[in-house]
Amino acid sequence: MNAKRTRYSAALLLAAMLTSTASAQEGTPALEGGESQEELKGTLEGMAEQLQALQSDTDKLKKFKFSGYVQARWQTSENKSDTVRVERSPAVLIPANTERFFIRRARLKMTYDSSPLSRAVVYFDGGQDRTIRLLEAYVTWLDPWTPLHAHALSVGQMNVPFGYEIERSSSARELPERSLAQNVLFPGERDRGIKLVSQWTPQIETMLGVFNGGGVSHPDFPDTDPTRAKDLIARARYSQGTVDGAVSFYSGKNTTALTGEDVETDKTRLGLDGQFYYALPMAGGGSLRGEFYSGKNVNRDSVKVLTVAASSSNPVTLLKAGADPDHFATDFTGWYAMWVQNLGESFEVAVRYDLFDPNTDLDHDQFERTSLGLNWFYDGFTRLSVSYDIPRTDRSLGSGGYDDPKDNLWTLQFQHKF
Repeated sequence: MNAKRTRYSAALLLAAMLTSTASAQEGTPALEGGESQEELKGTLEGMAEQLQALQSDTDKLKKFKFSGYVQARWQTSENKSDTVRVERSPAVLIPANTERFFIRRARLKMTYDSSPLSRAVVYFDGGQDRTIRLLEAYVTWLDPWTPLHAHALSVGQMNVPFGYEIERSSSARELPERSLAQNVLFPGERDRGIKLVSQWTPQIETMLGVFNGGGVSHPDFPDTDPTRAKDLIARARYSQGTVDGAVSFYSGKNTTALTGEDVETDKTRLGLDGQFYYALPMAGGGSLRGEFYSGKNVNRDSVKVLTVAASSSNPVTLLKAGADPDHFATDFTGWYAMWVQNLGESFEVAVRYDLFDPNTDLDHDQFERTSLGLNWFYDGFTRLSVSYDIPRTDRSLGSGGYDDPKDNLWTLQFQHKF
């Protein structure tokens, strides 16, 4: 605004100087070429008005900020095959060839800062398993009574503010995907609701949120919330710079759709996360991170065991006689530990171990995975990543034994941010 006023004032000053010169030089009614001083003054004033209008339009455009990224991948898995096939008894369907090129994420984000006290965000996403979809859309109000606007209220569709891993952008992660526990407990990572974030000191931040609870990728209710009450989320974070940590709490309900009366069960999560950052003299910066989840969540395997279809011709789902619907939800635990180390300015290595046990009272249902990754930063915008995932699960052989299926996965990812 100051620059615009300066240019406008300069134009008027130049016109005034020319007018003054014309008044002092009687007998010189026109400039070379036949244009009078008054005509030149009018021309300059018109230019100043045009400049003012152009500056106003430019200021409006500056309020729009665009960002995004593209992740193109090549993957190959040990369980790849040329055709879909069935193995063993009971039958297990093995998917068709998993060696492929695909677009994992293609995202475009627009932020509009309408004023120092408010903004709006619209975020679109596309990929291999979906058409273009709305990923986020929310508005944020900043408080006017603190110098740094320490309190922010956001309403709309946004990341679930729980723990550390969910809200960290997929473009910044050192490994291709988040831990399995996070993906199971918060499908799609986003939900619709309202949250209040308060920065009390440079180190201490709190968050309170009320959300629908199902998430935008809920298998039964992606667009509606069948529970009467909303889900409550609270988090307190301490960020010292070298050591950061947070405690997160989640309380709500989950509805399981049945033919007839639906079943509603408790949904709780307690989360602890911590990050330690350091720097080595020759290699560069590094970090150690970890996160732990526990609570109660609907277990799809339990739902299958406790329900029955009436008949093949009438596909309704009923609760088995004598079954306790409260057992649809089971106690779970999940965690991951991760090490990341820079190697100079262009390379970075990452190692992670993650575990998720959906039912702590049942054996052979847990998931374990070791992930190794190497990132090469081509420039400030482009990164090439190579990762190798080694999952371990207990697969029933049908004869009382278990084995670990061959499903290790190689991923080559090309990413560009803008």
